[in-house]
Amino acid sequence: MFKVLSGGEGFLSVTAITFWICIKIGSPITSTEQPHVSLEDIAYSQGYHVRAVVRSTTKGNTLKSAFSSFGDRLEIVIVGNLISDDLSYALKGVESVIHAAAPLPGQNNPAEALDVAVKGSLNILRQAYSADIKKFVYVSSIVTINPLSSDSDYKDTTWANVSKEDALSAIWEFADIHLDLDVTVLNPPFFFGPYPPNYSNPDASRSALNTNGMIYALIRPHGNIPIHPSWIDVRDVAQAAVNALTAPPASKVGRKRIPLSGEWFSFKDAAKYVAEVRPELKNRISEQAKKAPPVSESQIDNSRAREILRIELTPWKKTVIDAVDDLLELEKEWKRNFASLH
Repeated sequence: MFKVLSGGEGFLSVTAITFWICIKIGSPITSTEQPHVSLEDIAYSQGYHVRAVVRSTTKGNTLKSAFSSFGDRLEIVIVGNLISDDLSYALKGVESVIHAAAPLPGQNNPAEALDVAVKGSLNILRQAYSADIKKFVYVSSIVTINPLSSDSDYKDTTWANVSKEDALSAIWEFADIHLDLDVTVLNPPFFFGPYPPNYSNPDASRSALNTNGMIYALIRPHGNIPIHPSWIDVRDVAQAAVNALTAPPASKVGRKRIPLSGEWFSFKDAAKYVAEVRPELKNRISEQAKKAPPVSESQIDNSRAREILRIELTPWKKTVIDAVDDLLELEKEWKRNFASLH
């Protein structure tokens, strides 16, 4: 049976694909290093296939090339418009869906963000249910539980938060009517961490850094660091999404609206740690990070994530240094291509 992943070209999504292939075609692997496990060491006699939904042929070809070692266990389906397209061909033979195509703050205008989040999510959910798919995992945001911004007006980040809140409300309304549908909603904050194997950003696109752009600011002298300390390792969200496919139903554990977050850290501590373990970067550390204020302990309760999804969260030092190392590899790629960040 296939698993469908909508939004297959995103930071989280391609990591989730790696997890699916690694976990489902061999014996269980519990290390946080899962996305980097060699496929040659995994038995191909068992497991699921993955069908990743992307929005263009170009993105599909890039994804297929990056994960060529997966062979026919990864299919790419092009869906140009999540709001209105017929998805029957993408959902044929499918057992469950992970929907991870929510817009990021600043990357969509408000109307587009609301349409993609609400109408797109409902289109996928309704068509999945019509195709007799009863397992649906939606990657939302912690802002639907505890807003990270105190803005009183609707800035771009606030609009993105609203889009996710409205999409979530629409999904729960549908689930309340269709009680045989098993829905899990994950509510993570910003994603940090390493990129999947073979990840490439040859033209040095700033947007292609995804939320790791905040970590990249840490190793730029004039980099502006984020104000809020809420974050999570992208591998942990991928693991949570995959584990949600086999989690107990809501009838046994209650509505599965699950917040999850990494251990909060100060960027001042991160700056000090990176300078210690990567001394060659000492002169590159953000001046703003060096003066960053302390942060409180995480205010996000991970108990449901541990109990229902069976995950343990990655320590912040590992997340930060793994992200930094991959960003340095991207810099080498940019240098080879005579590209600069834009």
